[in-house]
Amino acid sequence: MEAGFSQIEAIFFDIDGTLSDSDDQVIEEVMRHLRFLRLVFNDPSLRKIARYSVSLAMSVFNNFYHFIDRFGLDDFFVKLFPQNKRKEHPNFEKDRALIDGVRETLQILHQRYKLGIVSARSQEGVQYFLELFSLEEFFDVIVSANTCYYTKPFPHPLLYAAQKIRISPQHCLMVGDTIVDILAGKAAGMTTIGVLCGFGTLQELRRAAADHILDSPPNLLNLLG
Repeated sequence: MEAGFSQIEAIFFDIDGTLSDSDDQVIEEVMRHLRFLRLVFNDPSLRKIARYSVSLAMSVFNNFYHFIDRFGLDDFFVKLFPQNKRKEHPNFEKDRALIDGVRETLQILHQRYKLGIVSARSQEGVQYFLELFSLEEFFDVIVSANTCYYTKPFPHPLLYAAQKIRISPQHCLMVGDTIVDILAGKAAGMTTIGVLCGFGTLQELRRAAADHILDSPPNLLNLLG
């Protein structure tokens, strides 16, 4: 175990791109919208265009939040965000598989740490994911987009999760695949772990100053010893 992790008592996870291998389903959805381009591009080329389009959109979104965080504009922008009451579509087709090794990793970590979900999904979306893969038993706290007035990248949902399980934020890890997760974790005073199994890139996660960057959640086992 690396120095500093001996004080960790809880680990919070994002869902999409961190626990759920939902990226390919997003790409398939984008490809359906780009089907008119099949007159010019074959499927492999169209898939590359779809992934590039999604990655570009994510990069713009992530860089925007990195900008407001770097220049201390969080308080200004928080006033522009209304309470998130959006309802997710009842068909959550993107949840088709877990990231490789996630179930086994959660089983091991649950024996030693408090575990939590902190997601920007709706409550229904989070519950669907947990029930689909029978993961409810591993998590001590669940935070969705509907739980707090503001969701990630603001620290509110992470601070709420830490308070619910009565563990200081300084003794918590936030694990996610985008800089939105990293910025939220850092704003909450937590150690942050970026994973490369989602849409976040190595460069973006480094720029967000993630404390550690791993290929996927199972690598946590080696990091934490």
